[in-house]
Amino acid sequence: MLKKLLILSLLFCSNLAMAETLPVLSGVGGNFSAIANGEEIEFNDYRGKVVVLSFGYTNCADICPLTLGYYKRLYNMLSAEEQQMIRMLFVTVDPEYDTPTHIKEFVGHFNKDFIGVTGTRAQIDEIISLFHAEYNKLSTGVVATDKIRRITQKEVSEETGEDTAYLYSHTVSLYLVDKEGDTRALQYTGTPIEEFADKIRILINE
Repeated sequence: MLKKLLILSLLFCSNLAMAETLPVLSGVGGNFSAIANGEEIEFNDYRGKVVVLSFGYTNCADICPLTLGYYKRLYNMLSAEEQQMIRMLFVTVDPEYDTPTHIKEFVGHFNKDFIGVTGTRAQIDEIISLFHAEYNKLSTGVVATDKIRRITQKEVSEETGEDTAYLYSHTVSLYLVDKEGDTRALQYTGTPIEEFADKIRILINE
């Protein structure tokens, strides 16, 4: 009995120490409205769930597929019960190109449970501002998308002609948000998967 109590005490102290490393990042994040997987939502709709949120766009040829691949590995580390308590959001910085259907197909390539977020430019800029993120258009001209290495192709009508898009640089942080909607940590694709998963579990169990 004493041994069990000692183990429980050590686990509690370990969890407490981890929790102390996840203070609320005051001023980072907040409620917003957008379109997620084709439906109008508010970020507050995810209250009660732990959220991992990141920024990118479907024509991103490098960091965005890497980020969503990281999402997939992270998600697969969690149990089925833990997966029910988390939402993985990918917010586009290119809403003019990334329609609700197209971004849903893009994130769905990695996992059907992932949520692609788009909306009007004003809505996206508000999200960017709330999370103190950034994006910049890399060129003044457009690029033919057949010259971009892409995960999914966007359907283009014959009337539209050649499919073109802009290229962007953008914030690559992964925001970890708790069940109350407070941002608790900034992570990266370089963060060890086990470490990130442990932080998610701490917030799930709060």
